[in-house]
Amino acid sequence: MMALIRQAAPLRVQAVNHIRSKIVSGDFPPRMRLIEKRLEEELGVSRTVVREALRQLESERLVTMEANVGPIVSALSYDDVVHLYQVRATLESAAGRLAAESGTSVQIERIQAALAAIRTEAERVEIPMLIELKNDFYTALIDASGNPIIGEMLSNVQARISQLRALTLHSEGRARHMVAELTRVVDAIEQGDPDRAEEACRAHVAVAEKIALRLAGALDEAESDLQNPIESMGTAS
Repeated sequence: MMALIRQAAPLRVQAVNHIRSKIVSGDFPPRMRLIEKRLEEELGVSRTVVREALRQLESERLVTMEANVGPIVSALSYDDVVHLYQVRATLESAAGRLAAESGTSVQIERIQAALAAIRTEAERVEIPMLIELKNDFYTALIDASGNPIIGEMLSNVQARISQLRALTLHSEGRARHMVAELTRVVDAIEQGDPDRAEEACRAHVAVAEKIALRLAGALDEAESDLQNPIESMGTAS
């Protein structure tokens, strides 16, 4: 059993973060049934804390309350992917523009360092590490933009498309092309060219969206063929 630490953040926050990380990492896959008693035992918290955590994740649209089933990990429809990538493109391009306009030399150096780490890891294509390093890149980009609200909104979008991020990076040649796309973003920021930075960010998201939509279509088709689409994390005892 993985009991939560009883200091630092409140237990509800820790429970939310733990379940969210399981969803984002894919340990809790789309449409998996989330058994409250199992979570209660796993986290070493009360049923009330678990229910509060699930309600929070439902508000983030990472969890869905399924009639006659209970809470399950949300699955993205094709339309969901379209809408999420539209928002992602808007947020990332705004961050790129702002970073090019007002990023300091220290902030830009952090973006460069994050890109260098991605470039090194892309040669090995270790997907979990690559996603972590790309998150570091976005952290540096948001910091340089000077707008933390963009970061908060983008984090939610990234969490919701997490089930597709690993799949898109597994696409042949995607890691290499991603490095080239991000290099164009960083070059524009270094040169203080907000128009080009914005355009490069949009181009990067557009490529990812094209792959994600292809995958989402395949996932929708596969799900429609399932006899029992609900995968349980275990039975309540």
